[in-house]
Amino acid sequence: MITVSAAIVVYNEDVNILHRVLECFEGIELSKELIVVDNSLDDRLKEVTEKYLTVSYIHSGENLGFGAGHNLAFANRQSASDLHLVINPDTFFDPDQMTRMLQWQAEHSEIALSVPKILNLDGTEQYACRKIPTVLTLIFRRLNVAGIFNSYVIEDELGHKQRNEVYDVPFCHGCFIIFRSEVFSALNGFDEQFFLYMEDVDIFIRAKQFGQTVQNPKFEIFHEFRKGSAKSLKLLWHHLHSAWKFFRKYPRL
Repeated sequence: MITVSAAIVVYNEDVNILHRVLECFEGIELSKELIVVDNSLDDRLKEVTEKYLTVSYIHSGENLGFGAGHNLAFANRQSASDLHLVINPDTFFDPDQMTRMLQWQAEHSEIALSVPKILNLDGTEQYACRKIPTVLTLIFRRLNVAGIFNSYVIEDELGHKQRNEVYDVPFCHGCFIIFRSEVFSALNGFDEQFFLYMEDVDIFIRAKQFGQTVQNPKFEIFHEFRKGSAKSLKLLWHHLHSAWKFFRKYPRL
């Protein structure tokens, strides 16, 4: 039987949003476990997780960041797994469909990681799969006031092309990634120098040495995309700081 581990990292998360994704995970019909790492100062979300038999809770007591939180979760799995899911709390999905996607990926050892099609709450597609960013890409996205740089931004996206079959992606938004567990382990998880943002791009680049990185559009999830760095100066600073570290790590991009 396929065994699945999963992790969700939260920070001052809304109780109802966390409930929603935990309900979805609980419905997956495979041997599974999910670790919630709570980077909040208080542990009020522990009570939410206790309602689910397959969910365990770790209160880090400090804001470790996205990547470090996920690495902590992976290190605290109760048992080895075939597949490991990195899940954002603001996603939700049909459990039966996700069961089928996990079964599909387990049959394809050539795939290092995969992502489903990602939808907005209204059912439209989020163009989350993109080319590896360059300095200009990030600048144009940040300065894209009134769509001035739309042609450049769209060129960076892959999802605007209608695709119905599995295809290779340079990287995709890290809201929902399915890894072969042995790949996540070999990568030593996320690079923890990225506190928030760019860690998903980095892990896609590194994962390619172990196999394909693909999107399978036959399976779908919903993502309540909150665009944090566009609304918060603090998150914008994290985004820019991570971008600076990213281009220091990959100076030829």
